[in-house]
Amino acid sequence: MEWLNENSGIIVLIASIILVALIGVVVWLLLRLHSKIAVQRLNFLGFYSVDDSTRRRYAGLTIGNKSLNDVGITELGIQNGKVNFPLTEKYKLEKKMQPDTRIVLEQRSSINLDLGCDELRKIIIENDGKKVLKTLRLYAVDLTGTLYRGRIYPVKKLAKEMLAAEKKGVAFVETVGEPAAPEADGGDGKSE
Repeated sequence: MEWLNENSGIIVLIASIILVALIGVVVWLLLRLHSKIAVQRLNFLGFYSVDDSTRRRYAGLTIGNKSLNDVGITELGIQNGKVNFPLTEKYKLEKKMQPDTRIVLEQRSSINLDLGCDELRKIIIENDGKKVLKTLRLYAVDLTGTLYRGRIYPVKKLAKEMLAAEKKGVAFVETVGEPAAPEADGGDGKSE
C-alpha cells in the first residue's frame, strides 16, 4: 500500500498518457470511417481506347461512386480549361433514357460514356483562329449543386494527337492498323 502512495503520481501520469493515446486512436478511426462512408466521393477516369473489332480510337469516360450513398447527377461533361462541354444529353440518348429522367449513380458503381474522335474534336476551343487545348477534366454536378471533377490525361493525349495531325495539315487517322480478319478456315484452326 505504501508503494501505491509513493508512486501514485507516476501511475496517474502513465494512465493519463495511455488514456490520451486511446482517445486519439478512437478519434482517428472515427474520422477515417467517416471519410470512407459518409462523404460522397466520385472517381473520374478517362481512357485513350481502341475498339478491338473496328480499330477506331475513342475516349472512354468513367465516373465511379466510391461512397455508400447514391448520388443524383444533374450534369456531367468535360471541361477544357474553364469552358464546360455538357454531355448529359448524349449520355441519356446513349442509355435510352427520357430527357427528364435523373441520372442516379448508385453506391459502389459507375457510369460509362464513350466519345468518338469527331465528338472529342468538338471540345477543342477555337480562340482567334487557333485551336486551344487546356487541362481536360471530367466533371459532374450532383443534385445539391456540388461540383466534382477530375483530370483525364489519356483523353488529352488523344486530343493532342488529333491537334498535331491537323497542324501538320494531315487528316487524323481514326483507326489503328487493320482490324483482325477472321480466319478463312472457319476459325477452328483446322483446314480441309
